Amino acid sequence: MNHPRAPKLPITAALVSVGGSSAPVLHVLRQHRPAHVWYFCSAGSRANADKIHAQLDWHPAPRFIEVERFEELGPCYGELRRKIPDILAETKVPPREVLVDYTGGTKTMSAALVLAATEVFQQFSYVGGAQREKHGLGVVIEGNERVLYQGNPWSELAIREVERARDLWAGCQFETAAGVLREVVPRVSIPLRFEAMASLAAALAARHRLDFCAAERLLHPLIRQIRLIFEAQAASPLPLAEQTIQLCQTCANDKASDTFLRELLDNALRTAAQGRYEDAAARLYRAMEMQGQLWLGEATDGLFVNGRCKAENVDKLPDALKSLSCCRPDETGDLKLSLEETFRALAALGHACVRSVVEDLDRKDASGKTKSRWRIATEKRNTSILAHGVTPIGKDGFEQMKQLAVEFLRFELDREHNPIPPLDVRWFE
Repeated sequence: MNHPRAPKLPITAALVSVGGSSAPVLHVLRQHRPAHVWYFCSAGSRANADKIHAQLDWHPAPRFIEVERFEELGPCYGELRRKIPDILAETKVPPREVLVDYTGGTKTMSAALVLAATEVFQQFSYVGGAQREKHGLGVVIEGNERVLYQGNPWSELAIREVERARDLWAGCQFETAAGVLREVVPRVSIPLRFEAMASLAAALAARHRLDFCAAERLLHPLIRQIRLIFEAQAASPLPLAEQTIQLCQTCANDKASDTFLRELLDNALRTAAQGRYEDAAARLYRAMEMQGQLWLGEATDGLFVNGRCKAENVDKLPDALKSLSCCRPDETGDLKLSLEETFRALAALGHACVRSVVEDLDRKDASGKTKSRWRIATEKRNTSILAHGVTPIGKDGFEQMKQLAVEFLRFELDREHNPIPPLDVRWFE
C-alpha cells in the first residue's frame, strides 16, 4: 500500500540505504523501476546491495557509495557529500527526479543520508508497515510493506531561506531578502504567504532607499492580501505593513515634515548600522538642513518651503531677512539658502533654538581661523567621497556629526523612533 503523497514527478533514480534486509529496498525499487539505482552501503552490506540488484527484473545502472565507518555520523555524511555531486554529474539525472529511501542500513547511515540528501533532493520515502518481527519492534514482515512518501521539509518549509532572509532583513538588505523569499515560492506549500512576505520586503527596500512613492504602490495591494492570508492569526505582519504605508504616505508629500525628518534620521541610523558611513553622513547632513528649513518655514508663515522662497513671496519676507546679505534672490528671483545661511536667517528672526549654532559658526581663534565645531564636522562631510572630495568620512566622522546634531539641534539619535521590526519566522508557519 502506498502513502497518498506518492511522487508526482517521474522517478529516474533511487538513492537507497542498504542494511541486512533486502525486502524493503526491493519493494520500493519495484514500485518505481528507476533507470538508475545508487546504493549507500557499508562493507558488510555491500554483498546485500549486489544481491538486491541481481533480483531486479529490469536493468538499472548501479552506483555504490560504500562507507567504512558506518556507525559514525561524520564519515557517513562526508562520504555522501563527496559522492552525490559526482554521481549527479556523471548520470545527468535531475535532482528532482531522484527518490531517496532511508529505510535500510544502520540508524547512523539513515541519519547521514537524510542530512546529506535534504541539501539536494526533494523526494523521500521510508518503507514501514503495521506487522513487524520481534513483537512489532523488528523489521517489517515481508509482504506487509507500506511506502511512506515525504517531501523535503527543508524545501517545503524553506527553513534555510527563511533564516537567511531573516538575517538579511536584520541587516537592512531588504531587496536581497525579497529575492531569497520569492525564489522559493514555486516549491513551498504556502506560496501566497512567501510571495506576500517577498513583496513586503521589497516595500521596505523602497522605504529604506527613501523611495516612498514606490513603497506606497507596493503596499496598497499587499495590505489587502495580508489581511486575507493572516486573518485571525496572532503573528501577522499586518501592523508593520499598515504603519509603513502611513509613514510613506506622509513622506511622499512634496513638502518636508517632522515625520519625514524623523524618518530621515532613522534611515541615517540604519544606514550607519550597515557600515555605510558615507551614505549615513549624507542623510544626517540633509536632516540637519531640513530641520533648519522646517523652522524657517514656521518662522515665515510658510513663505519658505523646503528652504526656498519663491520670487512672488520675496517681498513679503520680514525686514530682518531682507537686510541680510545672504538673503539675495538668484537670477530667477527665487531665494534659496544654504545650510549655514538658513540658520543665520533664523537667528536674525530671533529663533532661540539656533542661537548656539550661530555662536559656534562665528568662533575663531586669534589668527582668525575658524574654531567652529559645526564647520569642522560638516566640512568632513563636504570633502567626503559622496560630497565634493575623495576622503571617506568613516565611522569617526559620522559619530562627530551625530554628536553635533544631538548637542545643537537636540536630535534624539540613541535609537530609531520608527524602527523596522525583525522578520518574524512565525509569519511563514
